[in-house]
Amino acid sequence: MNFNPSEKEIEFINNALEKYNNGKVGPDNHELLNIVEYDKNDSLIAGILGGTYWGWMHIDILWVDENFRGKGVGTRLLKAAEAEAVKRGCHSAHVDTMSWQAPVFYKKNGYKIISELNDIPSGYKKFHLIKEL
Repeated sequence: MNFNPSEKEIEFINNALEKYNNGKVGPDNHELLNIVEYDKNDSLIAGILGGTYWGWMHIDILWVDENFRGKGVGTRLLKAAEAEAVKRGCHSAHVDTMSWQAPVFYKKNGYKIISELNDIPSGYKKFHLIKEL
């Protein structure tokens, strides 16, 4: 057993799983969906990183600089990503967030909690949320 696989081994495993999945349900047609925003001084202030696949949008990261939180920047990014996902044929979106991060933000934007994990890390929770687009 090797706890430090090479990039070649990791690529092999990813390709093997992709081949298996394609054989069962067809290609996922994964496409990155990344948006960034700058302030008037051309400083990066926010970004959303994710992708679309099998009719779903997934948000990996949504970050807004602390100086710009609560000013609609995150909502603007989220709405832009959702609109692009719909253009790509997505019917729903999913994301996970930690209890100290943004569950209230996502719920305010129409996302519903479908599961939560307790004590990750100890004393906190991780939420999984979805939204129909």
